[in-house]
Amino acid sequence: LETLVNTTLRKVNSSTSRMQQLQEQISSGKKINRPSDGPAAARRILSLNTENHKLEQYSSNIQKATEDLAENERVLINVEEHITRLRELTAQGNNDTNGPAERKIISIDINAILESLLQEANTKSSERYTFAGTKTTTKPFTATYGANNKITDVTYNGNQGKIEYRVGPGATVQINQTGEEAFIDTQLFTTVISIRDNFENGVKSSGLDELNDAHGSVTGLVAKAGSVAKTLELTENRIVDTKLSIANSLGEAEGADLTEVILKLK
Repeated sequence: LETLVNTTLRKVNSSTSRMQQLQEQISSGKKINRPSDGPAAARRILSLNTENHKLEQYSSNIQKATEDLAENERVLINVEEHITRLRELTAQGNNDTNGPAERKIISIDINAILESLLQEANTKSSERYTFAGTKTTTKPFTATYGANNKITDVTYNGNQGKIEYRVGPGATVQINQTGEEAFIDTQLFTTVISIRDNFENGVKSSGLDELNDAHGSVTGLVAKAGSVAKTLELTENRIVDTKLSIANSLGEAEGADLTEVILKLK
């Protein structure tokens, strides 16, 4: 009798436990709610969720990288336009039809562009300086002003550090151009100051070749930012496709067939 009672109790407990499991599957819509419901399936679900979390992080990094690249590109395009105008003014000032008085007037326009270039070089976005390298809290450029309240020299305070975001397994992208690349290596400030001073003194000025070189360098940086942004767009598209595949796999691995579950419960 005792054996019969124990056997009956075990069967009742087993049935109760199974009923609770089926009811939980109906309530959650999932056939795996804890590892004990199916260890192999639970491991598969954990792996898929881990992969999905990584993809979410990559996607977030891509979004931030794309925003930073867009800001870099915007500023560099402005610099590109300023250099184009400087080339026009330099050619105009060197024209024999203009004398000392006209060159002095041109020097005023050039000085205004120089101030604008300094502002662009010190662009700040989201509390970070765009062209300071990895010294993002340091104002990258400091101007020295002469007695006439005009810029006589510009010093770079940033570094050549790369800011990189991880956008995939073993894949990173650099999202910054340093002030050294965009403004110092191109000798942009030095060239503009020299041209302005010469015209202010009423004489012709060299520097057009240097401006052409600077324009080419900045154009190259704009193209580089655009190329990286395009790569990020393609990478994001692949991530979206992978996440969709993972979602389908998760649905298959943990989704309960409610019709079957209800039949079993009955």
